[in-house]
Amino acid sequence: MEVVASHMHDHWRTPRRLADGGYEPRPKKTEDQEWIAQNGTDDVDIANTAYEDLPADWQKETRASALVAVGVTADGLRNGQRVGESAFVESASAKVHEAWLERNGDWAPPEQRLPYHRLSEPEKAKDRVFVLKALEILGVR
Repeated sequence: MEVVASHMHDHWRTPRRLADGGYEPRPKKTEDQEWIAQNGTDDVDIANTAYEDLPADWQKETRASALVAVGVTADGLRNGQRVGESAFVESASAKVHEAWLERNGDWAPPEQRLPYHRLSEPEKAKDRVFVLKALEILGVR
Protein backbone atom coordinates (compact mmCIF):
# COMPACT_ATOMS: atom_id res chain seq x y z
CA MET A 1 0.00 0.00 0.00
CA GLU A 2 2.74 2.41 0.97
CA VAL A 3 4.56 1.81 -2.33
CA VAL A 4 1.43 2.67 -4.35
CA ALA A 5 0.71 5.69 -2.14
CA SER A 6 4.29 6.94 -2.44
CA HIS A 7 4.21 6.60 -6.23
CA MET A 8 0.88 8.41 -6.33
CA HIS A 9 2.22 11.31 -4.27
CA ASP A 10 5.14 11.61 -6.68
CA HIS A 11 2.74 11.43 -9.63
CA TRP A 12 0.64 14.23 -8.10
CA ARG A 13 3.59 16.53 -7.59
CA THR A 14 5.29 15.90 -10.96
CA PRO A 15 3.45 18.74 -12.77
CA ARG A 16 4.71 21.11 -10.03
CA ARG A 17 8.38 20.28 -10.82
CA LEU A 18 10.64 23.34 -11.12
CA ALA A 19 13.85 23.72 -13.12
CA ASP A 20 15.94 23.55 -9.92
CA GLY A 21 14.56 20.08 -9.11
CA GLY A 22 12.21 21.26 -6.38
CA TYR A 23 8.46 21.69 -6.66
CA GLU A 24 6.12 24.65 -6.72
CA PRO A 25 5.24 24.96 -3.02
CA ARG A 26 1.89 23.74 -1.73
CA PRO A 27 1.78 24.84 1.92
CA LYS A 28 -0.76 23.17 4.20
CA LYS A 29 -1.43 22.87 7.91
CA THR A 30 -1.19 19.57 9.77
CA GLU A 31 -2.82 18.32 12.94
CA ASP A 32 -0.33 15.46 13.35
CA GLN A 33 1.05 16.26 16.80
CA GLU A 34 4.01 13.90 16.51
CA TRP A 35 5.05 15.47 13.20
CA ILE A 36 4.61 18.97 14.67
CA ALA A 37 6.80 18.07 17.65
CA GLN A 38 9.51 16.69 15.36
CA ASN A 39 9.43 19.65 12.96
CA GLY A 40 8.59 22.50 15.29
CA THR A 41 5.72 23.73 13.12
CA ASP A 42 2.27 22.80 11.91
CA ASP A 43 3.15 24.06 8.41
CA VAL A 44 4.09 21.50 5.79
CA ASP A 45 4.86 22.00 2.11
CA ILE A 46 3.23 18.85 0.77
CA ALA A 47 4.74 19.28 -2.70
CA ASN A 48 8.34 19.50 -1.44
CA THR A 49 7.94 16.69 1.07
CA ALA A 50 8.38 13.03 0.12
CA TYR A 51 5.36 10.86 0.92
CA GLU A 52 7.13 8.97 3.69
CA ASP A 53 8.02 12.29 5.38
CA LEU A 54 4.51 13.75 5.21
CA PRO A 55 2.45 14.09 8.38
CA ALA A 56 -0.02 11.25 8.91
CA ASP A 57 -3.02 13.39 8.04
CA TRP A 58 -1.54 14.21 4.63
CA GLN A 59 -0.61 10.58 3.94
CA LYS A 60 -4.10 9.37 4.83
CA GLU A 61 -6.03 10.28 1.68
CA THR A 62 -3.43 8.95 -0.74
CA ARG A 63 -3.14 5.73 1.27
CA ALA A 64 -6.94 5.31 1.29
CA SER A 65 -7.17 5.48 -2.52
CA ALA A 66 -4.17 3.15 -2.84
CA LEU A 67 -5.88 0.67 -0.51
CA VAL A 68 -9.01 0.62 -2.67
CA ALA A 69 -7.03 0.24 -5.92
CA VAL A 70 -4.82 -2.56 -4.61
CA GLY A 71 -7.79 -4.32 -3.00
CA VAL A 72 -9.96 -4.22 -6.14
CA THR A 73 -7.04 -5.32 -8.30
CA ALA A 74 -6.06 -8.18 -5.97
CA ASP A 75 -9.70 -9.31 -5.84
CA GLY A 76 -9.82 -9.25 -9.63
CA LEU A 77 -6.67 -11.37 -9.83
CA ARG A 78 -8.05 -13.89 -7.30
CA ASN A 79 -11.34 -14.10 -9.19
CA GLY A 80 -9.65 -14.69 -12.55
CA GLN A 81 -10.75 -11.40 -14.05
CA ARG A 82 -8.81 -9.96 -16.96
CA VAL A 83 -7.33 -7.19 -14.86
CA GLY A 84 -5.03 -5.93 -17.60
CA GLU A 85 -7.93 -5.07 -19.91
CA SER A 86 -9.37 -1.58 -20.17
CA ALA A 87 -12.86 -2.67 -19.02
CA PHE A 88 -11.42 -3.85 -15.70
CA VAL A 89 -9.28 -0.71 -15.34
CA GLU A 90 -12.36 1.48 -15.85
CA SER A 91 -14.49 -0.57 -13.46
CA ALA A 92 -11.78 -0.52 -10.79
CA SER A 93 -11.21 3.21 -11.33
CA ALA A 94 -14.93 3.80 -10.77
CA LYS A 95 -14.63 1.99 -7.42
CA VAL A 96 -11.65 4.18 -6.47
CA HIS A 97 -13.74 7.24 -7.30
CA GLU A 98 -16.81 5.98 -5.41
CA ALA A 99 -14.70 5.40 -2.29
CA TRP A 100 -13.12 8.84 -2.67
CA LEU A 101 -16.60 10.39 -2.89
CA GLU A 102 -17.64 8.60 0.30
CA ARG A 103 -14.66 10.17 2.08
CA ASN A 104 -14.71 13.61 0.43
CA GLY A 105 -18.09 14.21 -1.17
CA ASP A 106 -19.14 16.82 1.37
CA TRP A 107 -16.42 19.26 0.29
CA ALA A 108 -15.66 18.11 -3.28
CA PRO A 109 -16.24 20.60 -6.10
CA PRO A 110 -19.29 19.83 -8.28
CA GLU A 111 -17.23 18.46 -11.19
CA GLN A 112 -15.73 15.81 -8.87
CA ARG A 113 -19.07 14.78 -7.30
CA LEU A 114 -20.24 13.18 -10.53
CA PRO A 115 -20.33 9.41 -11.01
CA TYR A 116 -17.13 8.14 -12.61
CA HIS A 117 -18.67 7.61 -16.07
CA ARG A 118 -19.67 11.30 -16.19
CA LEU A 119 -16.30 12.71 -15.11
CA SER A 120 -14.04 14.54 -17.54
CA GLU A 121 -11.01 12.62 -18.78
CA PRO A 122 -8.61 14.59 -16.54
CA GLU A 123 -10.77 13.73 -13.50
CA LYS A 124 -11.01 10.05 -14.51
CA ALA A 125 -7.22 9.98 -14.87
CA LYS A 126 -6.85 10.92 -11.19
CA ASP A 127 -8.62 7.68 -10.23
CA ARG A 128 -7.26 5.54 -13.05
CA VAL A 129 -3.64 6.22 -12.12
CA PHE A 130 -4.13 4.42 -8.79
CA VAL A 131 -5.38 1.29 -10.56
CA LEU A 132 -2.62 1.39 -13.17
CA LYS A 133 0.04 1.71 -10.46
CA ALA A 134 -1.54 -1.16 -8.50
CA LEU A 135 -1.43 -3.31 -11.64
CA GLU A 136 2.20 -2.38 -12.21
CA ILE A 137 3.24 -3.17 -8.65
CA LEU A 138 1.29 -6.44 -8.67
CA GLY A 139 3.18 -7.40 -11.84
CA VAL A 140 0.28 -7.23 -14.29
CA ARG A 141 1.60 -4.34 -16.40
